[in-house]
Amino acid sequence: MEYLGENLLNGIASTMEKFTSSEADLANYIIKNPDEISQLTISQIAKKIHISPATITRFCQKISFSGFNEFKHELKRYIDLRNKPTRNTDIKEIDYFSNLYQNHLEIIETTFRKMNVLDIQEAVSLINSAHKVHVYGIGNSGIAAQEFKWKFFRIGIHVESITDPHQAVMDAALSTKKCLVIGISVSGKTREVTDAINIAKKQGASILAITSDKKSQLSQLADLTLLVTNKSNMHMGQNISPTLPLFLLFDLIYTELVAKDYMNRIQFRNKTLNALKDI
Repeated sequence: MEYLGENLLNGIASTMEKFTSSEADLANYIIKNPDEISQLTISQIAKKIHISPATITRFCQKISFSGFNEFKHELKRYIDLRNKPTRNTDIKEIDYFSNLYQNHLEIIETTFRKMNVLDIQEAVSLINSAHKVHVYGIGNSGIAAQEFKWKFFRIGIHVESITDPHQAVMDAALSTKKCLVIGISVSGKTREVTDAINIAKKQGASILAITSDKKSQLSQLADLTLLVTNKSNMHMGQNISPTLPLFLLFDLIYTELVAKDYMNRIQFRNKTLNALKDI
């Protein structure tokens, strides 16, 4: 659940049915007295409402904060926005937009820092050597798998994206040594993806893992692992599209792939673009 500034109290109110009676008492007090709560410590609040500090911590975690300090920071932001309406038209001058902007810059910087030219070149080599590329992903990683297909299909790469777990294991069972199978899981622990990748590996397919965890099960199965940023560790990570770090990585691979065979890839791209114009 995403809470930013003026949406904070509405978010608490909409989550009321998930709270215990003690947590509900706390929620109601916060909604009625946000200014007072923003000035108190966790111990002072616990004493005032006759609840335990542990209850306050659990309450904060139920509304997607790491703990009381992060919640209190967001509550103060709500009060600042309420008391000081802004007329500023520069989006980066607004506190929460500025933090979001910095998070995006951090994702870009970290993605480029984690990558090296040799890994990107090896990924391109695997793609060019494959008779067909199969990309497995579930949920948001499935959206990324589909983006990979359309992005690279347009420049002549035979790509199939699989986002259904049952189809993935069947597809993996039919893979061969001529196939490249790409498994996408930011956590590296998506069982449906690792199960399918394990089957494909036994069939002799080359394996490329895209994950944030070098030590994950998915990475251990791979011939090559490309690391992406895990945005969940960021303060405003819940407001950033989960696919952003993956799309950045795809752009790096795409750029290298085109650079290595520019005329041929551009011809493919022009053919597919011209075909779309006729529709």
